[in-house]
Amino acid sequence: MTKLLAGMQAIDFEATDIHGNKIKLSDYKGKKIILGFYRHKGCPFCNKRVHQIMAQNLRLKQSGVQLVFLFESANEKLKASVFHQGISPWPLIGNPEKDIYQLYKVEFSTRKMLNTILRMNPLEMIKTTRELGLTNDSDASLNLVPADFFINEDFIIVKAHYGEHLDDHVSLEELKKFAGIDGLFSGNPKRK
Repeated sequence: MTKLLAGMQAIDFEATDIHGNKIKLSDYKGKKIILGFYRHKGCPFCNKRVHQIMAQNLRLKQSGVQLVFLFESANEKLKASVFHQGISPWPLIGNPEKDIYQLYKVEFSTRKMLNTILRMNPLEMIKTTRELGLTNDSDASLNLVPADFFINEDFIIVKAHYGEHLDDHVSLEELKKFAGIDGLFSGNPKRK
């Protein structure tokens, strides 16, 4: 499987988010886009990551960057989850068919799944899942590995990050830098 690389044109897609809004990625051309591919609604790693991003919500909105989150769980399941309802105003898209995942060459790897289990404390994973009130999605895969893409205003991929394990996303500091909100103690995003 050939992965997407920095310098390539982003791949356009159309989908419906959990609120019934039609989303077309190319409609955000002219803005920086952070496109995140996550596992299912009950994944403690992915939900921890989304929670970290949401802690930057106001600054991200002020920066003008556009976030788009995809989960492999169906829209109905995501919408029923109180945890996921708080992600607004960013589009949250369920893609159980995984056709958009395939467009972006998001990988499925049993080896990486097993490596994650071996390097993480399974009891800690269960505890985090319970604390967040997450429920498993029996229709989701176990071995989907997350991926993140930074897309510039010209709709060109400037960063393609494919996870090495189930808890591997591009660093939050790198995400903030791409969005222009990396200034120390800055209440306002950097403008260039």
